Amino acid sequence: MKLSVAVDIYIQRRQDAGEKFDSGKMRLHSFRRFCGDIALCRITAQQVSAFLNSSRMLPNTRSMKLGTLNGFFEYWATRSKLKRIPVPPRIPTPPHTFVPYIYSRSELRALLDAVPQCQRLSACSMSRDTFRTLLLFLYGTGMRVSEALGLRLMDVDLKRSVVTIRNTKFYKSRLVPLGPGVQKLIKRHLQLPDLRNQPSQPLFQTKKHHAIPIGIVDMSFARLRSLVGISRDAKSSCQPRLHDLRHTFAVHRLIAGYRRNEDVQRLIPALSTYLGHRDLNGTQRYLTMTPELLTEANRNFERYACGGANER
Repeated sequence: MKLSVAVDIYIQRRQDAGEKFDSGKMRLHSFRRFCGDIALCRITAQQVSAFLNSSRMLPNTRSMKLGTLNGFFEYWATRSKLKRIPVPPRIPTPPHTFVPYIYSRSELRALLDAVPQCQRLSACSMSRDTFRTLLLFLYGTGMRVSEALGLRLMDVDLKRSVVTIRNTKFYKSRLVPLGPGVQKLIKRHLQLPDLRNQPSQPLFQTKKHHAIPIGIVDMSFARLRSLVGISRDAKSSCQPRLHDLRHTFAVHRLIAGYRRNEDVQRLIPALSTYLGHRDLNGTQRYLTMTPELLTEANRNFERYACGGANER
């Protein structure tokens, strides 16, 4: 059996079982291109290792690729198409060194102020008003970019101040409550004269009333970030991303909790549920320690150590 045939059959089986399997599909097609359309039984552990080491990638990305390949090979091994699974017995995992970028409030204001300049060309498929609203919405809700772009007008319930995210990352739907500020933001957005206001239409639309491709948003944000001059050290392999607004939301929410003297140990599980994480480990990766967060955590500890006498 050729690798291309094996890949196509496996993808179809996963999708027939009710999975989207979009990311797995991309990884397997990438592996097929890397190896060429050879016989499935001729794939070696050395080829798999070379594929995983073919380019610089984050440890999580590498782990997901390996997991996809393991599932693929196990499927065909149980059907006697492979005598053994061609995965190296042990692949060293590089240390997790990636640190999300946490935007300061002054940087967020600078980004928003620069939106008109970023979207000044008529050729831009996304209007400046829509782009600005999207950025504020992402920061104000902590949603994944793909979740926000997938929202339809019928998913927004302003009477109950809630939006429904359907078929999210882990094939679940969830309700996301909107704060007063975000609710006002969406109300203004829905009053835009060029918005096609029909229930099945995307909440965030291009000028031609189509759903906005995530690639367009990423490119627009990279241009915006460049205009403002927000960047990491030149040696860094990853510059600040649009997705880092989600990390920023989580960190800023925790800082606000400390300042309001909230029980942060109870806040974190609630924050995890709000963000749509399956467990607290996913949320902990979002809580990058910043000087501001460290200061508030220290103050909280001082209040605790002093028996509350230090409260503001």
